[in-house]
Amino acid sequence: MRDEELMEDALQKFKSEARSKFLKGILEHNPDGTKGLSRMHLLQKIDACKEEVIDLWFYLYAMEQDICEGRRND
Repeated sequence: MRDEELMEDALQKFKSEARSKFLKGILEHNPDGTKGLSRMHLLQKIDACKEEVIDLWFYLYAMEQDICEGRRND
């Protein structure tokens, strides 16, 4: 697959999944509408991003271990 095709596929997948995931997050973290991104201070947003990066690290590490150990978790 060419890079341009990969980009288009990735953007379509993002578009199809991003809205529902964001709405699910609102229901989980801000169901009554009293919180939300627009009410968070910049440092709170930075802390939230750090937490997401930590989660991402562990997902990547687990996938790397699967590859190194010859396992596939499709």
